Amino acid sequence: NLEFLFTGLLLLLGVVLFALFRYQKLNNEKQIISLEQDAMRSQMNPHFIFNSLNAIKLYIINNEQKNAVYYLNKFSKLIRRILSGSREKEISLADEIETIKLYLEIENIRFLNEIKTEISLDNQLNTNTIKLPALILQAFIENAIWHGLSPKKGSKSIQVSFKKTGKTHLEICITDNGIGRKESAAIKSKKLHKRESVGIKLTEERLSNFYKNYKYNYSLEFIDLKDANGKSSGTKVILKIPLE
Repeated sequence: NLEFLFTGLLLLLGVVLFALFRYQKLNNEKQIISLEQDAMRSQMNPHFIFNSLNAIKLYIINNEQKNAVYYLNKFSKLIRRILSGSREKEISLADEIETIKLYLEIENIRFLNEIKTEISLDNQLNTNTIKLPALILQAFIENAIWHGLSPKKGSKSIQVSFKKTGKTHLEICITDNGIGRKESAAIKSKKLHKRESVGIKLTEERLSNFYKNYKYNYSLEFIDLKDANGKSSGTKVILKIPLE
């Protein structure tokens, strides 16, 4: 009888453990879906969509048909990529680079193409085989443009570089020559209506979730750049993602 009872208890324990495992798995999947949906909402920012279409509308009003068609085509491609990326757990580095190129072009319309953009690639990289979370860089670039470059007077530039570091990581650097994080925070503190920037936080959560089962971890660093006189000269974001 004791043996029968013990066997029953073992079976019951097995059922409970299996149920807990299934609950945890479903809960994790639910969290992942929620993260991706939040990320998509961030990337489909209504202000960005409205302002982009408004900028294109100005080309139409000013009878600049070629520019209107050109940027409308770019805008539609970007929206299609965002919608497509929201359904994918991962995409190739080649696809991510094409997406940020489109994003930079669309954002630059509102700055009358004053922002000098540059994207550089290490020759060692095979951009078609390297995988990363879909649309992972947009939040950093948006931050650089709207908090660093938008308030700045004079020349504006942003560089995005990709290079392999050793055999284990891909290093992505996003560098702007904006006003810097300290001045940007001071400006934000004076605004009556403060818009919370959730893009970076969401991106970090997505990175943590995506690379949790990789052999190596990712790292993220923000560097405040200074000129020869110690004055702020921009911000550099260094994201290192594991290749295995």
